[in-house]
Order: sequence, then structure tokens, then C-alpha cells
Amino acid sequence: MDKSTKNTSVDKLFVCSIYDTRPDTCKGYPWNFANRMFKDCIFVDMENEKLRTMEEQLELNTKQEINDYCVQCGRCCFFGPAACSKLRVKEVPR
Repeated sequence: MDKSTKNTSVDKLFVCSIYDTRPDTCKGYPWNFANRMFKDCIFVDMENEKLRTMEEQLELNTKQEINDYCVQCGRCCFFGPAACSKLRVKEVPR
């Protein structure tokens, strides 16, 4: 699954720099609906039209896989009411 936002010349990756020590508000994503959701987020269950709980997601992915995905995605943190100041935006040439 592509975790980047594309434009004509580069891919943008939104990388969390504080994932392991993030505050409780951040730990509440995506269930607190504080920021915009993306249909390709691993927590979105399109078939059942709901967000999976952490326990449900752990049946599909390991904790490390979930952590790696969220750290490398970061879009819900970037496209919210205010972009998180701890988020790094990396531009990767195609």
C-alpha cells in the first residue's frame, strides 16, 4: 500500500518524530476523530464501514507493523485542524 501523497515530481512522506513518546491526544488517533481520516489507513475497515479497534488491528498486523505504518504515514497528523509540529515532511524523488 502506498503511504505517500503524490505530486508531479516527488512523493511526500509525513514522518512522526515522537511516536514512542507521543502525548495521549496522539495516542487517541484515529479513534478520537480529531483529524481527517484517510480511506487507505490500515485502521479503516472499508468492508464493514468502520474503524478497527487496536485489538482488531492486532489480529491483522503486529504491534511493530502498526507502529512502522503510523510513523511512516503521519497523514492524519498533518492534515488535521493544525499540523503537528513534531511531524517531519520528507520529499522523496520519484
